Order: sequence, then structure tokens, then C-alpha cells
Amino acid sequence: MSDAPDSPSPRGRLPHPLAALILAMAAILLVGLSLRIPTISLSPLVPAMMDDTGHGETFVSLLTSVPLALTLLAAPIAPVLANRLGRSRTVSLSLLAIVAGTVIRSIPGEAPLLIGTGMLGFSIAIVTVLAPSIISAERTTLRSRLTGVYSMSLSLGPALALALTVPVGEFLDLEWRGTLLIWIVVSAGALVLWWFYSRTYAEGTEGTTDESVDPANEPRGSNPRGGHDPRGGHGAKAVLGDVDVWMLALFLGVTSLMFYTTSAWLPTVFVGDGMSAQVAGGFVSLINVIAIPFGLIAPALLGRGASRILAPFAPLLAVGGVVLLLIAGSQTALIVTILLGVAQGLCLGVSYDQIIGYGRSPAHTASVSAVTSAVGVALAALGPFAFGLGLEVAGSAAVPLLGLALVAAAQSVIGLRTSRL
Repeated sequence: MSDAPDSPSPRGRLPHPLAALILAMAAILLVGLSLRIPTISLSPLVPAMMDDTGHGETFVSLLTSVPLALTLLAAPIAPVLANRLGRSRTVSLSLLAIVAGTVIRSIPGEAPLLIGTGMLGFSIAIVTVLAPSIISAERTTLRSRLTGVYSMSLSLGPALALALTVPVGEFLDLEWRGTLLIWIVVSAGALVLWWFYSRTYAEGTEGTTDESVDPANEPRGSNPRGGHDPRGGHGAKAVLGDVDVWMLALFLGVTSLMFYTTSAWLPTVFVGDGMSAQVAGGFVSLINVIAIPFGLIAPALLGRGASRILAPFAPLLAVGGVVLLLIAGSQTALIVTILLGVAQGLCLGVSYDQIIGYGRSPAHTASVSAVTSAVGVALAALGPFAFGLGLEVAGSAAVPLLGLALVAAAQSVIGLRTSRL
């Protein structure tokens, strides 16, 4: 994507459409993985880090919560940076900061650990906000494919990080800092592929305004150039006053809440029902694995006319999984895991496809994404806290599980609204 408005790429397009598609999908895939792996890979190394540094749970909680908190700070800043620097340049600098943050975090000492974690959190948040606007700048024929790849990567990243971090570190005989540094290959690869993609393939839609978007290539749901659009402008004030944007934000927010809450507490629920900790952790990891293909296919299904069905239906799978766990306990763990995994993948794909489809232009999409990302983080932080509080107050998992099922049911109702946008 050229940083000059309405200017074609100076190097032209790739000579073959298939090569262009592969480059675009590979770049988006690695960018998506870079938004999850650097932070998730810390989780399986927490015991080793605590033993080595002598820090307790409070310090570790700080390291895991700082990246989420920084999203609230970065969300309103990302569209401003993109407008001033250009989307592709902002993403490039953020990916470079992710690489640097990964290196700094692996340097011995508390200060590098905190500084590196802060760099990672802020840079990841910037790219998270801008990723939908990058996809929305592409031609319509590519958007659903790239949205599917991006949604899939958000489940694939945690699955890879949780499954491979410890085994690879042990195989290479590395301590926890060196193990974290291994994953720099993903963010460095993302930076390289993004560099080629933004300069060789994209079409010079960088920095375009609402008026400069080609009507034939506009996101679905937008009005032709010159037509009246009831959504108003794409500035922060207009977006914040748009009720539909808040509906999109709530749908994505509940998706994030379900992911973080089940990741944090489902193993505890399984163990409390008699399952071993190792098996319980395996089932939770399986949720991410199952979600991968469904995140990929969801945008394609929406493009084939299933939008009014899939958005309200996908959360009901999570409702079914949680209710089944309430009724039958951990003996149905495999079925519960499958239902939660399919729901997670579909909801991720639906969420980002709706956000990208709702945007009238890349700039408008970035503003919408800023709101949805902030709400997503807020609910993601609230979910595990509320579940843990319910578990402690009630003395059993029944009450918080029932609350989780009600939240997923509410998401289904929200999906009835967002599917019609």
C-alpha cells in the first residue's frame, strides 16, 4: 500500500494473481500470529520465570495485564497515526517495535522485561486496530479471504504458543528468556512479508478519503459516492455516536470475553470436577485448535448469504457447550470443547467480517476498529475477574457458568442486530 493517496504502487502488481494472493494471505497470517504469540507464549513459562526471578503472582499478573491495558491507550491513537504516517508505514513501524520489544524483553533484568513488555503491548494494540482497515482497503474479491486468514491466525497463534513454547525451549536447552526470544522468527517474518506486500502488491489506497473510494470497490453496506449515508463522517465523534458501532463492539467484546474467561477458568472447572490438571489444560488448548478452520471459513460463509443466520447462531453453540458442562460435568469435556471451539472460530470470523464490511472506507474502518478493540479489551479483562468472583462467592462453578451462558445468549441477540447492518 502506497502512502501517497490515490497513487499506484511504484513497483506495480505482482505478475500473477495467484502469487499476489499467496503473498497477501501469508503477510496477513504472520501479522495475525504476531499479535498473539509474543504475549501468549509467556503463560506456559510463568513457573520458570517465577522460580528464576523470585517474583510472585502480582508481578506476573502485571506482565500479562499490561498488554491488554495498553490497548485502551493505543486504540484512539492508532487511527491518528495512520492518517499522519499512512497505514502501511504505521504497521511497518509497529511490527519493527514488536521485534525490538521481543529482544528487549529477553535481556536479563526487571527494567528490560517491563520495557519490552510495554513495547509489545502498545505495538500489538496499534496493529490490532489497523488490521481491519488494511483488509478493507483491498478489492472486494480478496476481503473475505483475508478476513478468514486473519481470524484464523488469532486462534492459531495461541494454539502454537501454548503447544510449542515449552517443548521447543526444552529441545534447544534454553532458559525462559531464550525460549521467548525464539518466537522472534514470527514477528520478523511478518515484518519482511509485510514490507513486500505493502510495496509490491497493494493498490495505492493508502490515505484515501471517503470521497476517493471507488464505489465498485466499497465495503458492503456503504453508499455510492455522493450518496447520503446516515452514519455520518468517519471521525471519532461520529463513530462514537453510532449505535451500530457499539453493537459491533459488543459482539466482538463478548467473543473476547468468552475466549479469555474459558482460557483462564475452564481448566479450574474441569479439575474441580475430578479431571487431572494436564488433561484439563489439553482440552482448553484444543478449543483454539478447533477454532482455527472455523475462523477461516466464517467470512466465506457470510459472503454466500449466511450473514443473517451465522451471527446469531454461532454464540448459541457456546451456550450449548456451557449448559452441557453445567448439566453433565467434565465427562462431556470433549463435546464441550468442540462446541466452544467452533463457536470461538465462527464468532471471530463473524466479528471481523462485520467490522470490515461496515466500514465505508479504510479510515472509517480504522475508527470503528478503535472502538471495537477498546470494548473488546475491557470485556476481556472483566470476564475472568467476574467469573473468579462468582466462583469465590458462590463456592461452586454453577453460578459463574450460568452467567457465562447468559452472556453468550445475549451475544446471540446482538448478532440478530449486527447481521442486518
